[in-house]
Order: sequence, then C-alpha cells, then structure tokens
Amino acid sequence: MEPRRRIVVALTGTAILLIVVGVSTVLLDMGSSGAVPTVSLPTVTTATPSLLIATTGSPSPIASVPTGSLVPDSQPPLVPPSPFVSPPPSRNPAGFALTQTGLAYLADDGTVVPVSAVAGLRVDATGGKAVYSALAGNRYGLKTGAYAGEFKPNVTMQQADGSSTQTGGIVAVGAVASRLILDRLAPIKAGTDRWIVALPVDVRTEPAASTVSVAFDNLGFHGLSDTPRVVVRFDGAMPVTNSIPTNGGFHVLVEGLNVTAWQVVDPTRFGLPVDKIDSNHPMNELIVYGSGAPSLTRDFYFDGRVVVGQKMLSASGDISVSLAVQSSHADLGPDQILTLGGVPVFVASS
Repeated sequence: MEPRRRIVVALTGTAILLIVVGVSTVLLDMGSSGAVPTVSLPTVTTATPSLLIATTGSPSPIASVPTGSLVPDSQPPLVPPSPFVSPPPSRNPAGFALTQTGLAYLADDGTVVPVSAVAGLRVDATGGKAVYSALAGNRYGLKTGAYAGEFKPNVTMQQADGSSTQTGGIVAVGAVASRLILDRLAPIKAGTDRWIVALPVDVRTEPAASTVSVAFDNLGFHGLSDTPRVVVRFDGAMPVTNSIPTNGGFHVLVEGLNVTAWQVVDPTRFGLPVDKIDSNHPMNELIVYGSGAPSLTRDFYFDGRVVVGQKMLSASGDISVSLAVQSSHADLGPDQILTLGGVPVFVASS
C-alpha cells in the first residue's frame, strides 16, 4: 500500500473511531440522566384525493359524510321504505253546514242538498234543523224573527222525464204558503188553468233516516175514474192540511168509501158543475185523499172558511191530490206543483 493511501485510511479510521466514541459518550450521559431524545420530523401535507364516479349521464349527487364518521368499504343494500297507506278520510256526521254557495245539507253518502232561499225569510241551522224565520218588512204579515217553517233535506220528487231527484222540501207556515200560492196563480190568465197544488201534508216530523217521495201517475181514484194525481209517500202518520186559500171550509169523509180510505172535499165543490172545470173555482175542485188509516173514524164537517195550514186530520201511508171533475183528466205533473227553484213546498199545520 502506498504511504498516502495508508495515511488517508488511518485518518478515516481514526475519525470514525472518534465519532463512535463521541456518540457513545453522549448516549451514556443521556442514559444516566434519564432523558428521552426527541426526534423532530418534517411536517408533510397530503391532499385527500377526490372520489370520482364514472357515469354515462349526469352524476348523482353524493351526500357529504360528517367529519369523524366511518365510511365502510361496502355499503349495505338500500331497503325501500314500506309504501305509505293514507288513512281513510274521516266522514263527518250528516247535517247542515255552510258551503261556498250557502247553507246545505251534507248527507253521509256525500250527497249535498242546497237549502232553498225564500224571499223575505232567513234560514239558519239550529238544533240539527234548517229553520226559516221572518225578516223585517216581509210580505207575509209575520213579525220580525217569527218562525216561518223548515227545510227538509230527505225529500225526492219525480221529474218530467220520470227520474227522481233528491230536491229537499220547504215546509212553510200557512201565511207563507198562502202568499206563495197566490203569487204563482197571479200570472195564469186562463181560468181553468188557475190551479196549483201546494202539498197538503206537514212532513216536519219525518225522520231524517227515511225518505218523503213525491210522485205522479194516473191512478187517482183507481178503479173508479183513474184520474191524474200527485202522491206523497212517507213513514208513520202526518197531519193533512188545508192548501186552498179560497176554501169554504172542509168535509172529511171516512164512512162507506170503497175507492179510498178517506177524502177531504171543499164544500164549495158541491155547488159547482160535476162534469167540467169551473173557470172561477178550479182550486176548490181539488180533492185530497188517501189509502192509509185516518185519525178520524167518522165524517167531519166544517162549513166556514179556514186558513191555509189548518189541520184537518192525520193519516198514514200516502196522501194524494187530484183535480176530481167527472170526465176531466187535467194533467197533474211537476209543473202543477208549488215549487221554489224546483223544490216542492209543503204546508205546515197550525
């Protein structure tokens, strides 16, 4: 070996030896003092890689994960929620209620029966009924606030085409019914056509669960003359009332009748021709009758004028009205019934 290389090697070896001895000395000194060396590491900033999802269309939105949440490597399959079944709509009890068009009866089957307006009267729902009362300045001679009748929703009436419609019915006190009858007769010029039927039965006590029906046929006095009639059918017994403003009283006939169980005749009728309609008294030639049991068991006569609404008897089953003139079969259909807006008018008893 060359002398120069030997010197370099020797110096290098000496240097290494000195470094080892120095480090060892330091470690021994630290060990004896109990200190732990602290090694400072450089701070390394790493960027969190973005999650990219390859799609063929617009990427679906990705929900953010809260800081500190654990995101599993594989998500469990999503379970679709159970289908929501809406509860059945609550059904309100049947009764009267205000609607956008006014007071109406809401039946439990969804039928809506508007309550008819009557000029000069107001109508209010009270105690489960629709009650009419008189307004100030009314044309019926009633005091302001006086009871004037009721609206019955459970009334059906046969229409001109033969169908039946739930129209409801107005049950008017005598003063109101009398005025409405005269108003309807006023524009009729021909004498033999100046008659109108205000239904002469007080149906205010008819239960709401049953139906009052108004129908038309040609079976009046069936088996004798088969005249056109309007017939009101109902449950139970109802008061039969006078509906002729120009009456001369009333005779109730219940004995010895074969065609009907009872009849009510205006005594004015007995002084008129029996074979034709009298042009001055067509209203007096209306006869009221029925096939059900009457409240009277004997004939009753009252020869003196009575007010519209006067109770004459009570009867069950049905009540009919005909223009009973021999050889006359005058039409009796919906156009001959006293109505307001297609709603039939009944006469309340007094």
